[in-house]
Amino acid sequence: MNYPFRDQYHRLRKPLLRLCDSLLPARPRSDFLQPLLERTSNPFCFETAAPMPEQARAWAEERKGATEREGLYKALAPCSVDPKIGVLFHQGRVIWKTSDLPERERSPLFFAHRKSPARQLPEAIVLHHVFGDNYFHFFMFIMNKVWLVEQFGLPRSIPFLVNATSANTPFFRQAQELGAFFGRDVVVQGRREIVKVDQAYLALPFFCNAETMTWIAGVFRDEIDETSEQSDRPVFTIRSSTAPNGRLFRNQDEVSRLAEKAGFEVLDPATMTLKEQANRFAKAPIIAGAHGAALTNMIFRAGKPTGVIELFSPSMGSPHYAMMAREFGFCYRSTLTKNPEGRTFTASTEVDLVELEKMFDDMLAQVQN
Repeated sequence: MNYPFRDQYHRLRKPLLRLCDSLLPARPRSDFLQPLLERTSNPFCFETAAPMPEQARAWAEERKGATEREGLYKALAPCSVDPKIGVLFHQGRVIWKTSDLPERERSPLFFAHRKSPARQLPEAIVLHHVFGDNYFHFFMFIMNKVWLVEQFGLPRSIPFLVNATSANTPFFRQAQELGAFFGRDVVVQGRREIVKVDQAYLALPFFCNAETMTWIAGVFRDEIDETSEQSDRPVFTIRSSTAPNGRLFRNQDEVSRLAEKAGFEVLDPATMTLKEQANRFAKAPIIAGAHGAALTNMIFRAGKPTGVIELFSPSMGSPHYAMMAREFGFCYRSTLTKNPEGRTFTASTEVDLVELEKMFDDMLAQVQN
């Protein structure tokens, strides 16, 4: 079922919110942040002949030729941190482009920042991310900040400040237990809590960088024992029927049988701990499945020849997993599923079994060679 009126509402709502945000008292970012480290990427270019939905191609085309800036910054005065998006305020004025996704900076809690803060910290490193409850975003927008902070060598006595949306996920809590934050305290900011920080630090790393992702993989995966009896079969990931974003295959049973026949282990990463995912996917020479966060686990194959097969819904998707595969030098193949039913973002589809079988055969031959 389609929801044209709801979709139209959201299209109209965004520009209205941007207009309201533009009226808020603001302070220039350049006047407030001191760069401790700053560098610029090469112009962005991602072109591929692999099948992708129009949304994915449009995302890449919009960013073509743009450069990305990586930096570690020190605030020049005490500031308060917005609990949702992590944008900074100084004396009640918003400082735009101080989050890790400037294009998503919308509707901060403006009036709350003009009151006395609920808490005050002497210093903190802002670890916020608006989509921090997503597994992919955890690695690509939270753990990459940890990498930048560790590379620069900020004292480990400085705690991380993270929003509750991120901190309450199982994988964030498991990452803490595994020592992924290197002994730093982690302060959790409530969903509507304003925290003032006397000395704030911002880490804004490059997105989808092989060096960063390889470091992150090493934080979580064990050293690979080639003599271990742990399975080294290729993996086909499935989405649970309760997956919040839907995007299920209506012929999933047939898809699973085909994958098993080709030698794949069929599993749902949502049923596994972070450590279990790291160690299982580190041994998988091929990772296949629907476009979605499960494919993030290719990160644990860093440094190993790997094949990736991505099954896109024709109505939505991003090129992010293809970009990850390119960064790692992996063999990447994709296809579009068929006959979407439902809303654009969550539609169920059907997989062309003949095409999928050929992709399995081709990728197995490619990886074995």
